Amino acid sequence: METISPERQGRVFAASSLVLQLVSAIATFIAGPLSDLVLEPAMRSPTILSSLFAPIFGNGAGAGIALLYVSCSIAMFAIGAMGYRMPQLYRLEE
Repeated sequence: METISPERQGRVFAASSLVLQLVSAIATFIAGPLSDLVLEPAMRSPTILSSLFAPIFGNGAGAGIALLYVSCSIAMFAIGAMGYRMPQLYRLEE
């Protein structure tokens, strides 16, 4: 594994920032319709999703976005915990 030379670090950081911003924009564009068109109606109608999560989030306005928010938070925590447990990441700088 080799390190990035100082004269190329700016380009690498810029590319990393660009990818992060693109992924964030795509996630935002997906979250709105997912919440409004899928999760909100599913939480208001008698579905398996509603029967599982309505005792926690309710079934009124905002229940779908609350479910999406908590689901994404749990997923981010799980990804971070898995990354913390990967030995390859410990040896990344070696």
